[in-house]
Amino acid sequence: MLNFIRIAKIVALLAFVLPWVAVSCQGVDLATASGVELIQGTMTTNPQASEQMAGRFGGMGDLSVTDSGAQDTPDTPDLGLNYFALATALVIVVGLALTFIGAAKTAARNAVVTSLLGAALAFGAVWQFKESVKAESARENPQASATDNPFGDMDGMGQDIIGSLLQERIGYWIVLGALLAAAGAGGLMLAGAGSAAARPTDTPAG
Repeated sequence: MLNFIRIAKIVALLAFVLPWVAVSCQGVDLATASGVELIQGTMTTNPQASEQMAGRFGGMGDLSVTDSGAQDTPDTPDLGLNYFALATALVIVVGLALTFIGAAKTAARNAVVTSLLGAALAFGAVWQFKESVKAESARENPQASATDNPFGDMDGMGQDIIGSLLQERIGYWIVLGALLAAAGAGGLMLAGAGSAAARPTDTPAG
């Protein structure tokens, strides 16, 4: 069971190279961030977003065309260090190391605690990302045009509408699934150890 927990934690670490979050419009990802990028507060713009939007709307969805008709793919903003995402990675690494320390019961208990904590931090990482993007889009900049905003003209949109554009991606769900699976396996180990301790010893025949 410990090997399963270790594999689950390794899978969670590897998922940091996959997309965690995206700014998506009409099913097209305008920009994505892997777990590593999420830590750094950066995103990668989808260079094909314009063509994909155009294809969805019969050639009328090119959102990155300026008034002069030139293609424009602006850089995404620097959202700053995501402390929750960094803490998630650190907790997973520490939790993995702790599975090699102490007795099986101790390792299982450590696995449960660090896995649940890691899952909560991963949730917090996505929450911080969404709040950072909302703050960036709501920042007052009267000189900015629609093309200055890497996610389009969102200044006039409500926060709920902006939030609907910010979506989780496969890397995030893999991390959550792997950590919850590790926590469940640790719980089963603890339950098994508790049952064994509570089982009465056989009384020798007199």
